[in-house]
Amino acid sequence: MSRIASSLLVCLLAVSALVMAEPATSEAQPTPSVEELVKLKQNPVSGLKQILFQANVNPNYPDSGKTQGIYSLQAVWPFSINEDYRLVTYTIVPQYHIPSSPGESTRNGLGDTLINLFVSPKKAGALVWGAGPTILLPTRSDPLLGSNRVALGPAALIFYPQDNWSAGLVVQNGWSLGGSGVNKVNAFGAQYLLSYNLPDGWSLYSNATITADWTKEQSERWTLPVGGGVGKLFFVGPLPVSLSLQAFYNVVTPTGGPDWSANFQLAFLFGAPQK
Repeated sequence: MSRIASSLLVCLLAVSALVMAEPATSEAQPTPSVEELVKLKQNPVSGLKQILFQANVNPNYPDSGKTQGIYSLQAVWPFSINEDYRLVTYTIVPQYHIPSSPGESTRNGLGDTLINLFVSPKKAGALVWGAGPTILLPTRSDPLLGSNRVALGPAALIFYPQDNWSAGLVVQNGWSLGGSGVNKVNAFGAQYLLSYNLPDGWSLYSNATITADWTKEQSERWTLPVGGGVGKLFFVGPLPVSLSLQAFYNVVTPTGGPDWSANFQLAFLFGAPQK
């Protein structure tokens, strides 16, 4: 619990600093409604600023029978390129807790930092898109928690929003610049985004990432989670806040991988893009 509390404290301090640092505009912009903010958050390149805390827990982790935890601080931050395009940056800094097997030591520490950069039109059509590079930085604190090499590759997304539902897909693949053994990276990810919006800021959704490690044998490459959950967006004073909880079953997983997982996310939303 101390890992979760520490990450939440850092997240809250970052949010407090950002709220205080938000510049005042000469003309007050109308505050988006809860329904509008729900749709902006679901669109991965809407231009909505976000600071997030996310916890992924895997109960009954193989060999130990205990719970594995992956806790991350994330920032989604847009930058205007020109009148037509924006750059949306995703930065994810993970903290791992991997319970020990008998006779081994539990692993706690930082993993590698993932940065995705998407160039996307400010005024999209019926189908929203974004494209750019994915970058993996070697910030691991333990050799078993990541690579010691920078990894680079392409990333792209499509998103199809409708009145009460939306669907999207984010894909990426990164290759390490050299390296061998655990330091060699050739990793694929496909994140699916499915949402159905309900009244009063509630939504049903499924948001998970299918992964493949191309350095492994065919039978050990893939992880395929299936499931979903519920989310709620509301205001705390003037600040929009989003909470969500999901559960997944891995219908395909490598030997020694977890069968079940739960995902909790707390997001603070800033600076909705002007209409």
